[in-house]
Amino acid sequence: MSNVNNPFMQGNQAKPTCREMLQTILDGEASEEQRNYFKAHMDQCRPCYSSYDLDMAIKKLLQCNCCGGDVPTELIDQIKTQITQKLPL
Repeated sequence: MSNVNNPFMQGNQAKPTCREMLQTILDGEASEEQRNYFKAHMDQCRPCYSSYDLDMAIKKLLQCNCCGGDVPTELIDQIKTQITQKLPL
């Protein structure tokens, strides 16, 4: 996707990584324009699509089972790392 109209671009014009865009979405900090851009990006980027689905599933599971509050990013990352290490490639 082109960076020209990328709503995730910062003031310093640093190109955001897929992970940075995904984290903004998952944290609920993305604007509607950013969500639409990332949705279009996921249609072309299989790793983002897979990460989004896995992250959302983990986040929903933890929110339902862990006091209903926000889940620390570190915990999600640890769980994801353990899952990916055990999954066959």
